[in-house]
Amino acid sequence: DKTNIDLTIQNLLFDFDHTKWLVDKNEPVAKFFFYNLPKYLLGLTITSSLVILILNHKNKLPSSFKKYQRQIFILFLGIILIPLVAGNIKKFTNIYCPNQLAIYDGKYPYTKILEPYPVDFKPLKVGKCFPAGHAVTGFCFMILFFVFKAGKRNAGLLFGVALGWVLGAYQMFKGTHFFGDTLVGMLCCFLVALLIVRFVNLVWKDGVQPSLHKKG
Repeated sequence: DKTNIDLTIQNLLFDFDHTKWLVDKNEPVAKFFFYNLPKYLLGLTITSSLVILILNHKNKLPSSFKKYQRQIFILFLGIILIPLVAGNIKKFTNIYCPNQLAIYDGKYPYTKILEPYPVDFKPLKVGKCFPAGHAVTGFCFMILFFVFKAGKRNAGLLFGVALGWVLGAYQMFKGTHFFGDTLVGMLCCFLVALLIVRFVNLVWKDGVQPSLHKKG
């Protein structure tokens, strides 16, 4: 649920005198580093993981890679499924972005998550801003917590959390999301990561490859 902290933070990021956000969404340098580049890096990671899995399955890589096949498989599923699931929940919540709201020079009324819209409100389009979607590009790397060995798990988790909040902060500064949108997005990502690891643990046999057949 959205609380007053969302409005308190967002009010600091909006210039009411000039009706504009602190960051221009069309500013090319910030847009490249905080919006486009993370998507390119995610795509590169997905492609690299898939290639490694295929080559490893065909025994085209050194035998030492076999012991990492499960971890690479978890990483691959995580960076595909977490953005796909957590990043698309917003399509069903019908919540608008800050820059779409009347209180920030937009057209739509502000409501909290479980509150109904005014009875006379006739939306031009469905809201698709809760939870945050773009920050999921960073938060999906929290899956590294389950990929790295025990001594480095916290570093993997911190990387995903930090990257997600950097991207989320950029969205907040240009009026695309509230703080709560990003927070809930992070929690959704970690939940999906837990489910992915649970699934892999159920189907992975002998520590080599996923299999659903019974032994014997």
